[in-house]
Amino acid sequence: MKKLTLLFLSIIPFILLATAAGKRSARAKQHPAPQAPATGTAPKPFHIEGETFRLPAGITLTAGSMKGHNAQACSCDAAPQAQRLGDGCLVRLRFRLRNHTAAAVRVTLPAGLVFQNRYDHSNDALLARPVELNIPASATAGFHLDLFGLYQSIPKAGPEGPYRFGPVSGNYDLQALLMTLEGKSLADVHSLAVAQEAIWEVTNGHIPSAGLAGKVAQLP
Repeated sequence: MKKLTLLFLSIIPFILLATAAGKRSARAKQHPAPQAPATGTAPKPFHIEGETFRLPAGITLTAGSMKGHNAQACSCDAAPQAQRLGDGCLVRLRFRLRNHTAAAVRVTLPAGLVFQNRYDHSNDALLARPVELNIPASATAGFHLDLFGLYQSIPKAGPEGPYRFGPVSGNYDLQALLMTLEGKSLADVHSLAVAQEAIWEVTNGHIPSAGLAGKVAQLP
């Protein structure tokens, strides 16, 4: 059963990316987009408004440690010392936090936290539900986060570039959606796909349709 679940999870990125590609292709036939300049990169389509997330005093991110896995070829070698947390599968991050204090510290990552990739052509990541990270006293702890992709138009997970803590989104529609998802299990392929589609609807600048909102509401 565990092997079957892992197989399904490995297939999700292909399903979501194929769906996104099909939708973009259909739209392109109806409204051909102008050719992009040969140089430069188009800006990311969804402006994230909110305060940048800050780690508590005494906790630092190990330099260069926050990197993405390619979700399509991700072995996600969850080492015994790395805690595996989060939901989603289009973007997977690993990073290390250092506790410089003499007491254990619990760090809460809030729902709506965005992890920003250095490059515009690579997808940013969204934390859908709060996550607590426990760092022992005077120690470094490693973490793996499974996250949702923020942009439907940028399918690449972005393992080639470093990530950083970004803002906690204050977008009303996105926060309303995340509040709905907070009570859902998101433990299977269908649930993850529905949640990702709803997130993309919001970051595409739309309110989820009645049909999609109904699918979200019906998630276990």
